[in-house]
Amino acid sequence: MSPSPQRQSPPQQPTETETETETEPKTETETKANQNPTPPAILTLPKSNCTIQPYTPQDAPTSQQLANNPNIAQNMRDTFPSPYTLADAETWIAIANANHPPRDFTIRMPDPDDGSTRFIGAIGLKPFTDVEARTMEIGYWLGEPYWGRSIMTEALIAFTRWAFENNPELLRLEAGVFEPNEGSARVLARAGYTYEGCRRNAVYKNGKVFGVKLFSFLREELS
Repeated sequence: MSPSPQRQSPPQQPTETETETETEPKTETETKANQNPTPPAILTLPKSNCTIQPYTPQDAPTSQQLANNPNIAQNMRDTFPSPYTLADAETWIAIANANHPPRDFTIRMPDPDDGSTRFIGAIGLKPFTDVEARTMEIGYWLGEPYWGRSIMTEALIAFTRWAFENNPELLRLEAGVFEPNEGSARVLARAGYTYEGCRRNAVYKNGKVFGVKLFSFLREELS
């Protein structure tokens, strides 16, 4: 989505104070923020006051800090790097922003210090192919400092609806959860996903073998 254009006001002569402010050099952070403004939110989450928005290059440092956590990596595929470097974050953001329309997004929380929003997690879709082309995998992760606040449950409920509304051919959303990850299984259940069974001994991760719990949500289950 793009913001609607704003009507421009006629130019006015600046006051002396305004002139001095305008000529002050901008910091590097301000310059980057102006070059890469945060895109508009696709969803607002009223309970947590969070938003779901596309990535920006400025998200790289914060996403790297949160993603570089073995407690997160242990529940992800090995394509999710661990350790998670700044270069990894920058590469993923470039990949996410290359998709048109976008299907990978940030979860953001208001920053009380300056009124902006800060990256706290991510959520996205991965299309299946061939005869399963009308199915998408839904995936997500949340920085550990924000666990236990029901943020992800609210995000998953809202994003599930958004996915169906913005992909008219989509019939089914699917999520696979590593068997030890009971917290994510609870999130999916609370968001209305149906548990379909366990793919036994499907994963070898960090020297251990375990199953993958399969959850799904169908278009006709939208209320």
